[in-house]
Amino acid sequence: MEPVKIPITEEKHRNRRRVVAVGIVVIIISMSVFFALSLNSVATTNVLGVQVHIEYLGNTSGYLGPAVQNFSWNFKTLTPGESFHFYLELKNRGNATHIVKLLGTGSGNFDIVSSTPATPFSISGDSSQSILLTLKPPDQGYVGELQIYLSAN
Repeated sequence: MEPVKIPITEEKHRNRRRVVAVGIVVIIISMSVFFALSLNSVATTNVLGVQVHIEYLGNTSGYLGPAVQNFSWNFKTLTPGESFHFYLELKNRGNATHIVKLLGTGSGNFDIVSSTPATPFSISGDSSQSILLTLKPPDQGYVGELQIYLSAN
């Protein structure tokens, strides 16, 4: 006994080709979208504000203002490796000269590239000192406040 042969018409051949072609197109589009999304996943950093923490050493405190100072800063979006600047002015409201040191940054792991003037520096009584900080954002991305830590003695 011979196997039963089912006749395949030209229309069935065309339908099979269409299904295979559509499947290949769907796979190509899916892979393209996947690779496009994975290539565009740069870790961005969104700085919503700046908070300066001053650790007062010694017997007196408050001569540079409150221990925690909030600075409104326009919303800033940064990419890894992009350096940016933050300008800060400290006013010594006391009579004595005080020494200020830059301790680092808080959450977010920002890198301090440079400080002008370099720290430590002194601020004489009843005078101001401008500080220009150059920073780099973290590689893994971050959303929140930039925290800067100083000490004053």
